[in-house]
Amino acid sequence: MIQRADIDAVARSYQLALNLSLTDFISDLGGLDSNEQIAVSNYILNLLIAKHEAKVLGIEPTDDAVATAIKSLPLFQTEGVFDPAKYAAFVQERLTPNGMTERHLEDVVRDSLRVHALHRVVTSPVAVSDEEVRSAARVYQPVSAEVIRFDREKFLKDASVTPVEVAAFYEKNKEGLRLGEARSISYVTIELPEEKQSLSGKERLTELQKLADQAVAVGKSLREGVSQGGDFSKLAQKASLNPEKAASVQRDGSQDGKDSDLPTPVVAGAFRLQKAGDISDIIQDGDSFYILTVDAITPPRQMEQAEVAEKITTLLKSEKANKEAVAAATKSLDQIRAALKTGKTFDEAAKAAGVATEAISNISPDDSKVTEEKRAFAAATLSLKDGELGQLQPAPWGAFSIYLDKRTPLTDDQWKEHQSELSKKLLGNDQSMLFKEWLNQSRSTAGIKMLEKQQGGG
Repeated sequence: MIQRADIDAVARSYQLALNLSLTDFISDLGGLDSNEQIAVSNYILNLLIAKHEAKVLGIEPTDDAVATAIKSLPLFQTEGVFDPAKYAAFVQERLTPNGMTERHLEDVVRDSLRVHALHRVVTSPVAVSDEEVRSAARVYQPVSAEVIRFDREKFLKDASVTPVEVAAFYEKNKEGLRLGEARSISYVTIELPEEKQSLSGKERLTELQKLADQAVAVGKSLREGVSQGGDFSKLAQKASLNPEKAASVQRDGSQDGKDSDLPTPVVAGAFRLQKAGDISDIIQDGDSFYILTVDAITPPRQMEQAEVAEKITTLLKSEKANKEAVAAATKSLDQIRAALKTGKTFDEAAKAAGVATEAISNISPDDSKVTEEKRAFAAATLSLKDGELGQLQPAPWGAFSIYLDKRTPLTDDQWKEHQSELSKKLLGNDQSMLFKEWLNQSRSTAGIKMLEKQQGGG
């Protein structure tokens, strides 16, 4: 059983690890998922597992190793040398305002060393063959190929959707057609004046401390004023601040279907408040401090058919166009493949199928000098042999298939140039996959259960 206090302690270290740029450590624990909730959950559970397994294996970084690792962090270095002033500034600016100490920093770095050692032990059996490296090296090999485009637009023009189809789609999917809870927000920003943005070292630290003290005083004043019936925005103006408002903001930061451009900490802070009228704690994000309130809360609701009819129509038209385009493309490709089997050249087969082609020449998938689209076409040949027609692949404008004429071999010098780099990259990828599988298995075996609160004695 894992106590709530243990979970909270690990959760606090997540943001600190991000601030320290311990990217490999966080990534190893699955903490870089695009979904923040999943990322934090992975980090917490996997770190608890890693700490347990490290103890079983006798892995315990020494104090000297931790100190060396801290001094090696780029965040605390100037021209490659540990800078005590940067370290002191981090403690004052990032740790102290969040109720943390140097001990918390040391604990996070110690955990990162534990996970690194575990990673090395678990993945030590992994090896990469020469054949795998040579296959991956295709990304550097220029190709000559023929591209067949299948444009969705001409099918989209002919697609039609009836009101009956729109209504049927709405009825079938209306449970998912809901507007989430929205909040109207007022907030103030306290940050360094422009003329002080260039300060550094002790001078910058002094100004940031003044800023933090100002934020504390403003927060106290706003809470007292609002509790006595005052208006947040008017009180902020009296404090010589410029209050800003944003209406109907969704949890993801969108407003009327578009990005609200609100600072992410402001949106997150607004949705942490329990009810309208509450005042947030001071929210620090780098050198900026925010204080906010929720003016109004709009509960989730079912969207009416009329509100989404246009979007449903567009979606159904696109689906129909895609279906028709794929059917036509598949028929053409089948004709070309059949013709190739009879001995016809690709040009002859394409002409007989009534499709136009465009040539790409001497382009490799890693060629930064060509357009992204041409790199995508070249990348589509990676699994093909010379003289082979690829499968239908999606594109923003429809779909395409590619025929590989020729892949130019790497010279001995090119192979030597890329072999080491590719080997390391492939090895790293394989090791990451193995470590992830090991963590998942360890979690499954452990059968972790979280206690929401401390249980009584016994």
